[in-house]
Amino acid sequence: MMPYRLAIAAPDHAGSRSLQQLAEWLRGDEQVGDHAEVDLVAAPIEEGDMGSAFDAVQVVVDEGFQLANLLLAVATWRRTTPVKPGVVIERNGVRVTVDTDDPEKIAQIAEALSDAS
Repeated sequence: MMPYRLAIAAPDHAGSRSLQQLAEWLRGDEQVGDHAEVDLVAAPIEEGDMGSAFDAVQVVVDEGFQLANLLLAVATWRRTTPVKPGVVIERNGVRVTVDTDDPEKIAQIAEALSDAS
């Protein structure tokens, strides 16, 4: 299985909540949740912090997983949120930002991530 790391660009006070909402959305999406492990990854704990924040959603999938399904699920989730945070997806050092639901741009993003294998 290969990991995909997702992080949401959101204000500090909303970031952890947005990540939790995205993780729940992806788990509930039948094209993603049924074929991937979706987990919240904790941010490093700084001295004096309570340690409750999350810094990323990690999606672990097998080789047959369709990246386009993940990207469409992220784009759909963005449409349901009042604030439309950009979502950064990283794979093997290649970072792309999902800040659209345009099918052509989603296809370009999927291609860029596929090339990162």
